[in-house]
Amino acid sequence: MKYAIVYLISLLMISSCQKDNPGNKTEFKQKMRDFVIGISQYAKNINPDFYIIPQNGIELVTTNGEDSGRPDTSYLNAIDANGQEDLFYGYNADDQATSSTDNTYLKRFLNISKDSGKTILVIDYCSTHTKMTNSYAENANAGYISFAANQRELNNIPDFPAIINHENNSVITHISTTKNFLYLINPTNYKTKISFINAGNFNKLRFVDYGLFFNDGSAFTASEIAQLKTKQTEVRDW
Repeated sequence: MKYAIVYLISLLMISSCQKDNPGNKTEFKQKMRDFVIGISQYAKNINPDFYIIPQNGIELVTTNGEDSGRPDTSYLNAIDANGQEDLFYGYNADDQATSSTDNTYLKRFLNISKDSGKTILVIDYCSTHTKMTNSYAENANAGYISFAANQRELNNIPDFPAIINHENNSVITHISTTKNFLYLINPTNYKTKISFINAGNFNKLRFVDYGLFFNDGSAFTASEIAQLKTKQTEVRDW
């Protein structure tokens, strides 16, 4: 069997437009860094292969939260990748291009993380096929791994493109070896846990983010989580 790594995304929602007291601007960012570092130390002490992937809040990668600031090595050493939404599409509205100003701002921070050896995982929200194609191309050109989601709810597997973007048939042993990912976190379209597990559990997909509980409130068992982590050997398209 081939294996996919299942990862946890910590949602760090820090807006670049947030109005705050200049005196505590650095302080609240440092508190968030310390929080993530603490999670990382705790989790990796139990399982060294546990991945920490903050989503958004990319300003945390520098000591002062500015793109001209020094990389915060303690924070960067505590994480394994960065997730970023709306980089090329969806920042102000779904299926609309993100402004060049916002795109450039985010990329400056993302590149600081990438240059430190971290994988960058981008989720763009677009449904027009030409825009989805462009999203994959722009992210690839920037050196990022991306997923073009046609539903903000992240409750489906898009039927476009017909062939997996950057198909990877290799066994995934580390996040640096992944070439694509599926961001499927909302199981509302699936009637049973097994249908949800099977929907994302096949050879072409690499990463599936999931919650601990299904729609009916039942928890995923250790066996079911193991199924999420195992890719089937059959070849199927999404």
